[in-house]
Amino acid sequence: MIYEFEKEKLKFKVASKGAELKELVCDGINYIWCSDPKYWDFSAPVLFPIIGKLKDLETTIKGKKYSMPQHGLLRHMEFNKKEETSNSVSFECMYDEKQLDKYPFKFKVIITYTVLNNALKTEFKVINVDKDEIYFNIGGHPGINCPLYDGEKFEDYTIYFETGEKFESPKVMMNATLNFDEPVLGYNELHRLNLKKEMFYIDTIIIKDVKSRRVDLVNKSGKGVRFSFDGFKNFAIWTPHNDAPFICLEPWQGYNDLYNTKGTYEEKANLVFLNKDEEYTCSYTIELLK
Repeated sequence: MIYEFEKEKLKFKVASKGAELKELVCDGINYIWCSDPKYWDFSAPVLFPIIGKLKDLETTIKGKKYSMPQHGLLRHMEFNKKEETSNSVSFECMYDEKQLDKYPFKFKVIITYTVLNNALKTEFKVINVDKDEIYFNIGGHPGINCPLYDGEKFEDYTIYFETGEKFESPKVMMNATLNFDEPVLGYNELHRLNLKKEMFYIDTIIIKDVKSRRVDLVNKSGKGVRFSFDGFKNFAIWTPHNDAPFICLEPWQGYNDLYNTKGTYEEKANLVFLNKDEEYTCSYTIELLK
């Protein structure tokens, strides 16, 4: 089911499956990728309780093996519309017994979309409804249309970082695990990234321990989006290295399995640990620069 909303200056659509943002329109311009399976069959999925792929699609939790698909479970689960106000709407999803065969913890997730003037904030709230501690990774994966305007091309756009970033992006192995011991791209003080499709022959640009809390994705006239995020340690940038007209700006709490992992879930990077009834909140905001 697709829900449609019009709040203040913005129109947006959200699917009940995954509570996924499907469209964000202002003044006739849609800023969110349209989920065309020719390139990528999603638009802005929520990654939970893993990011990327597990090595051999398996992991061991408390001594028992579990299997999960790429980017976890939540993007395939149905949400119910929970609450709507004049400028926001919330969707809720609870664990189910079928899911416990893939991930053994009981959780509730609330995703809230809030319109703030010329911006849409997406907030994830994870609540532990288990009797014991739970742990997870979580991330966003929104695809931004790039280019946004007729007559432009992908290479007309630049990403500007709030703070100069020093990092080495890891090699993405054939099985989608990461090898930080063999970096494929590095920067010492990156403030601006001029987009080129060739950059993504390596797959994904991953900035571990990112310092910036926002980036601007803009064309030569300074139009585009300001993407702010809170509650995430890492930041990734991805697009298919073909003619796909979008780019994904991805805040992550965690990342793919490492190539040399022992396959123990508890050893994954940047896990969030919650005791009974505790909750974790993180968010990203897409501000429209027109």
